[in-house]
Order: sequence, then C-alpha cells, then structure tokens
Amino acid sequence: MKNNSGNTLRDYLQLSKLIIMLPVSLTGFTGYFIFNHHFSINLVLVSFGILLMAVSASALNQIQEVGVDSKMKRTLDRPIPAGRIKMINAIIFSLCSLLAGMYIIYSFGNLLAAIIGLFTIVWYNGIYTGLKRITAFAVVPGAVTGALPPLIGWVAAGGGIWDKPIIFLEFLFFTGQIPHFWLLIMRYSEEYKKAGLPNLTDVFNCHQIKRLTFMWVLTSVIAAVFLCYFEVIRSGLVIGILLAASVFLIWKFTFLVRPRSVKKTDKEYSFLLDLYFLLILLLLITDRIIS
Repeated sequence: MKNNSGNTLRDYLQLSKLIIMLPVSLTGFTGYFIFNHHFSINLVLVSFGILLMAVSASALNQIQEVGVDSKMKRTLDRPIPAGRIKMINAIIFSLCSLLAGMYIIYSFGNLLAAIIGLFTIVWYNGIYTGLKRITAFAVVPGAVTGALPPLIGWVAAGGGIWDKPIIFLEFLFFTGQIPHFWLLIMRYSEEYKKAGLPNLTDVFNCHQIKRLTFMWVLTSVIAAVFLCYFEVIRSGLVIGILLAASVFLIWKFTFLVRPRSVKKTDKEYSFLLDLYFLLILLLLITDRIIS
C-alpha cells in the first residue's frame, strides 16, 4: 500500500513538473519582492499561488498533448500516456490547482494579479499549445508566458502593469525562453518529426539554428544589462557580478557557433542558460536587500 501511494505521488509530481515549475514561482517571488522588498506571508502565499497555476498549466498541457506524448520517446513515460493517471483525474487535478492558485493570488494579492495569472494559462494552453501544431516558430509568441509570472508578482505587490522595472524584467524572461527551447529542439528534433510537429530543423540547418540561438542569448544578455542601465539593479557589487556572469555566458556560447571547437552538448548549454537566469533572480533579490 505504501509503495502504491509513493508511486501515485511520483506520478502527480511528474504531471505537475514541479521541479520545472519552482523556478516559475521564483520569478513571481522576485517580481513581488523587487516592488515590495520585505519578506511577508503575502509574498510567500502569492508565490505559492503562482506555483499552483503553473502546475495547473503543466497538467493541462499534458492532457492536451497526450497523443503527441505517446509518439515521442522523451514523453512516452509521462503518467497520462503511460496510463498511470486517468484523464479525468488529471483534469480534476489541473482544475483544482487552477482554482486554488487564483484564489490565493486574489486573496493575498489582488484581482488584477489573478486575472493576469488566468490570462497566462489561456495564452499557454489555448494559443501556444495549438500553434505548436501549426508553425515551427510557435515558441516566439509562446515565450510571452515566461514573461508573465514576474508581472503577476509585481502587480500582486501593488505595482502597475506598465511600470518601467517590470517591463524590462518581462522582456528579459521573454527573450530567454526562445534560445532555451531551440536548444531543446536540436536535442530532440527527430522525436518532434516522428510526432508530426513542425520542426525548426525543417526550416534551418543545425548551424543556422545555433547561430540564431546565440543571437537570442546575446539579446537576453543585453536585456539583463538594461536592468543595470535603467537602475532596476542599483548596487555596484550586484552590477559587477551580473556583468561578469554576462561576459562569461557569451564567451561560453561562442563555442556553440565555432565549428572546429570542442563541443559541449546542447544539454550543457541549456544548463548554463538556466543557471544564468537563476543568478539574475538571486541578484535582483540581493540588490533589494542590500540597497
């Protein structure tokens, strides 16, 4: 009995993609904290509400794409296509997570923040998921969903939608989504083809995709530097660390487009990119604490 319970818990954790969704919640935490830089129960609960809504979007996405997931080796063992979670149970789980997340954000933030959260799910599950079946460039509009969690936190803390600091932070996370996905495409292009999804490798060759990826990484770094230029980040120490990390990231990614260099795997480049964005979040939080 205990073993079955443990397996069920692992299946729902896999359905929620909890490890992937925790950084999403952290971006919401950061958006809240850079507006109202005081630790509070509202900050924690709004961040938890964002996590629940992200979990809901993940579960709903797997419900929508069960047919595609069953055709790809990478996703074949997900709990719905593998039959370990029934479709109706996945739907209930997604709906409960959505309602709980919206209620928490509304109760400990405000109505506008909850509406932005709902819009994020509509955009991700209603627009981006459908576009993936139509165009290989679906990730560009889809990247909007990565920009919205920090806005939810910012607005929940009392900030405005058009405030300069959050606009620059949104743009940073928008640009960062695109190279991350294209690195994934290079790794799993054959599986995407087998599943019948439009693939960037049908439009560009591998070297062209790498060059485009590098340009998007460079754009993300420029967006990060804008956080310093427009005084979203103000501490000299934090600015110095960010600039050093940015130069290091660009240097590492130059190896992606050097045909004769020793090549890292696409997974290693994805890890470097994830680490860079995690560092930015921690630096933003640190900047507000020390300044």
